[in-house]
Amino acid sequence: MNDKLVSVNHGQLVTDSRKVAAHFNKRHDHVIRDIDTLVGGLPKNGDTQRMFYKTTYINAQNGQTYPMYLMNRDGFSLLVMGFTGKAALEWKLKFLEAFNAMEKALREQQAVPKITPNPHYRTRMIKTAVKDIGDTADTIAQVFHVKKGIAMTASMQMVGEAYGIDTEPLKKLVPPEANPAFLTPTKIAAELKVLTNKGNPNPQRVNSLLKEIGLQESVGGHWHTTEEGKKLSEAMPYTASSGHSGYQLLWSPKVIPMLRDLLEKGDD
Repeated sequence: MNDKLVSVNHGQLVTDSRKVAAHFNKRHDHVIRDIDTLVGGLPKNGDTQRMFYKTTYINAQNGQTYPMYLMNRDGFSLLVMGFTGKAALEWKLKFLEAFNAMEKALREQQAVPKITPNPHYRTRMIKTAVKDIGDTADTIAQVFHVKKGIAMTASMQMVGEAYGIDTEPLKKLVPPEANPAFLTPTKIAAELKVLTNKGNPNPQRVNSLLKEIGLQESVGGHWHTTEEGKKLSEAMPYTASSGHSGYQLLWSPKVIPMLRDLLEKGDD
């Protein structure tokens, strides 16, 4: 699909106004009109002139020649910035993924040097990306029934990769979902004196106990709460030093007597 959305024209990665019109469900003459308006308001310098290039195409049905625009990634981002709705968001991401994939393929083939977008328009694209992060997070939260912090962490990863921007600074702004009184498995282990052979708190054992009493389950190597566990847990988004991001389950102090009872039964 990427090679259909994006192509190379004189060393530039471009899409065109006909593809934008088709995939965003717009009339082509309206897209041309919008680009004409944008071009008329842009500064007349080399950077902005490379964003849009007016050309023509021949209609296969009547043989007539009509105007169309080629545009690079900055031009595309500027044009679709105001397009809204779920379908528009999906196509924004698909086009940007296509630009990124084609750029990577060309770099690997050493066919053309890496294109460095003008910082002014990259800033505009970042504003659009931030808005799309919020819209995507809302959709993730609704579809997967997860809390907003978890959805925001996943959304930043996906949208950041699609736009080719670093979302690491944004991850620090995601507020924790957790009540400060909630405890990590390590703190629970220390409270219950569930220790390793070396005398350290054993969070792995606590996680197994939480599973045993039906509050969580392991899915794909990660802990997820059961319906009962959701009543006693919160999720804290995190980003590790390695760059990996996700969330950690924290637990209400109410689980401590439940786990203590389970441990005492095991000692009987």
